[in-house]
Amino acid sequence: MKKLILLSALAVGLSLTITSCRKQRTCDCQTTSTEVRIGYGEKTTIENSSRITTKEKQTSGDFKYSTDCFSENYDYANSGGNGSSAWSSVTSVQTVCELK
Repeated sequence: MKKLILLSALAVGLSLTITSCRKQRTCDCQTTSTEVRIGYGEKTTIENSSRITTKEKQTSGDFKYSTDCFSENYDYANSGGNGSSAWSSVTSVQTVCELK
């Protein structure tokens, strides 16, 4: 009898743990892109954007990968034109994501 009660309590506890992992998840990402252009048309451009994604009944791992909820930093270069109209630019992108 004691074993049956103990197993029942364990089963209830396990089911509560499993269901509590699957809940509404939200990913809040803020992105800042900074382009510095030199040469012809010299300028600096800063763009800010945000993305919020919410889904019901998700585990944090499944949600994080399915919505690409990862912070990242990267740079890329570009260039164009010839002679006096030649230009080059470097763009830095920073994305900060928070899983809620």
